[in-house]
Amino acid sequence: MITNGGDTTGAPFGRTVATLALVGMVVVGQMYVTIPLMPQIGVVWHISQEAATWATSAFALGYAVGSLTSGYLSKRHDIRVLMTGSIVLMAFVTALVPIATGLGGGSALRAAQGFLAGTFLPMAYSYLNARIPSRRIPLALTTVSCALGGTVVAGQAQAQLLTAGFGWRSVFWLTAPVLVIGAVIAWKVLLPGPGGRPAAAPPRGTSRLRRLIPLYLVALVVAGSLTGIYTGVQLYGPGQLVTDHGAMLALRASALPGLLVTVLLAPVLGAVAALLRAAGGFVVAGVGMLAAALFVDSAVGLGAALLVFVMGISVVSPAIVQTVGAAAGARQSVAIALYDLMLNLGSAAGVHLPSLLPDLADLAALIAGIIGVGAVIVLLSVGLSRRRGPARPVRYSTS
Repeated sequence: MITNGGDTTGAPFGRTVATLALVGMVVVGQMYVTIPLMPQIGVVWHISQEAATWATSAFALGYAVGSLTSGYLSKRHDIRVLMTGSIVLMAFVTALVPIATGLGGGSALRAAQGFLAGTFLPMAYSYLNARIPSRRIPLALTTVSCALGGTVVAGQAQAQLLTAGFGWRSVFWLTAPVLVIGAVIAWKVLLPGPGGRPAAAPPRGTSRLRRLIPLYLVALVVAGSLTGIYTGVQLYGPGQLVTDHGAMLALRASALPGLLVTVLLAPVLGAVAALLRAAGGFVVAGVGMLAAALFVDSAVGLGAALLVFVMGISVVSPAIVQTVGAAAGARQSVAIALYDLMLNLGSAAGVHLPSLLPDLADLAALIAGIIGVGAVIVLLSVGLSRRRGPARPVRYSTS
């Protein structure tokens, strides 16, 4: 018997977290590789760069459906089998993407990629919540979440580097075998069995899910702001960046130290209530976006602003996942899958934000405002949670 929030677990902490983080980066990173590839995709598919944003949206929409499906499956079937099988199938579909010659076929393949990738994150979070002791869950969730959040940057950087060295199709053809290797590693490290089923279902499960609706809206802000600003930089960034691949790569990589800082601070941040961490993360991210609006013409200033933004936003998601997992009770797997669904709907919508405001400064100001709304929602949720009292832990069985 495993108790969520207890001290026993059958999973080795370091190997489990490292495997889910690194394999997840390869899986989820495929969502963002098409952002720097928009010029090449536009040429091959005979569409404009703006229309090529659908290569990212199609993946995100497929991902959203896949994440919702996995929440149901992970409660009833072996997570190790489901996860590794999905990754292998994703590798096959990934190898087919460069063969597409039009928007319809290409978007269908990207949606299939996304559907298979979408099963990963809810299963990973359910696995961690079920098998990692509560005192280490903040560090585990923050590490995995930051690694996967870092794919917004790492995925774009990977695509740009591979395209420069081997052509844009290599982004998919070289990733496919890496996915297979990742599936093999996951199979060897993860333990068999479901992610954890409730031994005794607490009452009012449906009402608990309804109470989480404000936090699901926050997910739209988290993901939409990330894809929105980076798509905007690709389309409307400073001339010295758009025409200089090295400078653009440096700009994308500049946010990675922010993610590293978040992971290193996870043990300290874990002592702060999850929703307060999320609110603080939104404040930091909002400051970063306001700075981006002021320094859109400076590559250095924009890079520093994006570092602050990514550092702040990377604090939000693991805090919300921790809150959702603790509050959902017996419906934890479903609740986390719904959160992931909203994240990817946000990603799909975010790539189209630049079309509303084709000016990077205005776009950054708009995103700062949206982040402010997210912060208000979280703070209101803090007040509600204090009136209701803390959620009780839930016991899980892996048999």
